[in-house]
Amino acid sequence: MLLKDTLNHFFYTMSVNELQLMNEKFKNLNITYNSLLYLDLIAQTPKCTITQLAQTLHISKSAVTLKVNELVKQGLLIKQQSKQDKRVYYLHLEEEIKDIYTQYDKALYKAMQKVNEQFSIEEQEIFSKILKEIEESYIKEIFNGK
Repeated sequence: MLLKDTLNHFFYTMSVNELQLMNEKFKNLNITYNSLLYLDLIAQTPKCTITQLAQTLHISKSAVTLKVNELVKQGLLIKQQSKQDKRVYYLHLEEEIKDIYTQYDKALYKAMQKVNEQFSIEEQEIFSKILKEIEESYIKEIFNGK
């Protein structure tokens, strides 16, 4: 299988798994895929703020604020005011949501453990280097192609 096909299949599988997670684990919470995207970004961004989300998504802070307030109202997020700058609020997942993400991450960590057992450190470093190159080239192409 070509690298392109393997990557496409990997991204497809991850996307489907995210949708399954949303439909299975979040079904009682009425979460949209867009909301799940926000939760993913917040989960992966230390000291996440509305400004960071707006910059990452290339949308207005007011649009992010509306979505964040909706997620807070749903009981999915916590907004914590910065002690240093009272204008800044840090965004954190509610504990129940963190627990769901922890369960989801366990499957990925288990798969990574299998890779650790089957491939040498050198092979893993080469693979990591290839992925990093794809990531950087992809981002460069996206933003230069505007």
